Formats: sequence, structure tokens, C-alpha cells
Amino acid sequence: MDTELAQWLGTLGVGGVLAGFMFHFYRKDVKQYTELWKGQSELLIGVVKDVSGNIARNTAVLNAVDRRLDKLECATKPGREGC
Repeated sequence: MDTELAQWLGTLGVGGVLAGFMFHFYRKDVKQYTELWKGQSELLIGVVKDVSGNIARNTAVLNAVDRRLDKLECATKPGREGC
């Protein structure tokens, strides 16, 4: 350990040294969880994109089914309104 650093730590006292260690580990912990959250958010964005695409495809299929049902009803019940 550098002698100047040792002298400076000595002037801080036990409380100052403990506060320095707490600050160091706090910053390390925050950095770790920030990186972890970035990875999780990228995964969540991928899931949201997949679900959005599936919803769009399901909506298109439901619209096509609705149009076919309307045509079927018009064919089986010709006097129906809107046919």
C-alpha cells in the first residue's frame, strides 16, 4: 500500500475508512444491478416485440374469419340485412 494513501486513511479514522468501504461496495453493487437490468430489459423488449407480432397476426386472422362468416351467413340467409 502506498504510504501517502495509508497516511490519508489514517487521518480519516475508523469511521471514514468504513464509510469509504461502504461507498465502494455500494457503487459496485449499483453497477452490477444496472448491467443485470439492461440484460433483462433487452429480453423483455424481445418478448414484447414477439407478442405484438402475434397479436397483429391474430387480428388479421380474426378479421378474415369474420369476413368469411359474413359471406356464409349471406349465402345461407339471403334476406339478411347487409347482404
